[in-house]
Amino acid sequence: MKITRDILERLRSAVENNGGAVSLARKSGVDAANISRYLNGKVSSIGDDNWAKLAPFIQCKIDSFGTRSATVSNTPELRECIKDAMMKKGITTPAELTRLIGYDSVNTMERLLSGKLSWFPDILSLTLTHLDINYSDIPLSPVERELLIPPDIYRSGGVLVRPVPVVNWANAASHLSMLNSDENVGRFWDTENAETVLVPVGGRRDTIAFRVSGISMEPRICDSDVILVEPAESLESVPSNKVVVARLAPDGDVVCKRLRRQGDMTVLASDNPDGRMIHVTPQNIDWIGIVVRRISEL
Repeated sequence: MKITRDILERLRSAVENNGGAVSLARKSGVDAANISRYLNGKVSSIGDDNWAKLAPFIQCKIDSFGTRSATVSNTPELRECIKDAMMKKGITTPAELTRLIGYDSVNTMERLLSGKLSWFPDILSLTLTHLDINYSDIPLSPVERELLIPPDIYRSGGVLVRPVPVVNWANAASHLSMLNSDENVGRFWDTENAETVLVPVGGRRDTIAFRVSGISMEPRICDSDVILVEPAESLESVPSNKVVVARLAPDGDVVCKRLRRQGDMTVLASDNPDGRMIHVTPQNIDWIGIVVRRISEL
C-alpha cells in the first residue's frame, strides 16, 4: 500500500489515539521500528501483511475507483467460515469459486484460500455475497466489516477490480524489454512493496499502469499522472490521433505521444507545443500500446 498523505495523516492519528507508536505496535502486531519508518518517510509503501494488521486502526476513505483501499485480515477463522459455505454449495476447489464469483485469477483465489494473501474488500464482499454468507456472521472486527462493499451493489451489477502494479517511467524501458523477452520474471511483481492501482477485472489482463514523468502531453496528461495502457499489435494497427506509449529502437527510449498520420508518414507528436515530434516507422518501434485511461490521483 502506497503511503499517501491521507494514509500518513491517519497513521499519525492512530498512533496518537493508541498511546504512541510502541503501544500501536503492541496492539497491531507490526514492529515499532516499521511504524517509525512509515511515519518518518524512510519507506514509501506498507507491505500487505503489515497493512492488513494496521487497517483496523486506520479509517480509510473510498478511493477514486469506488472501492476500499484497505485490506482485510485473512484469519484462519475467516477462511474456515468461507470454506464451510463453499461445502454447503458443493464448491470444492478455488477454480469453482473463481467461476462462481466471476473473478479472473484462480492463482489469486488459491493464495487467498490458503491464507497467503490478505483480502481486498471488494473480492471478499463478492465472495461472501455469492456464498450467501451474512456479513454479520463473519469473524471480522467492526472496523474491518465497515470496509466491505454492500452486497446489493454486486447484485445490481457492481464492478469488481484487481490491483495492477504501477511502473515508474524510469523503469518503463526495462519493464517492456522483460515483457518482450522469454523470461517469465517480467510478468511478476513485488506484491509486498509495489505501488498498485485498481482496474476493473473485466479489462484486459495485459493492461500496464505507468506513472508518467514529464510535461510533453500537458494539459491532457500531466507529470506524475498514472496512465493505463493496452498493448497494440503493431504501429499500423493503432488509429490516428490515439495517445500511445511507445518504446523506440534502437536506443530503447520510451515516450508518451499522440500518434498522427500525415500522408505516408507517421509521427508521434506532443500535445504540449513545446514538446518534440518524432517521425517513426514500423522498424523503429519495439513496442507500442494505446493509453485507455488517465488517473490523476491515487
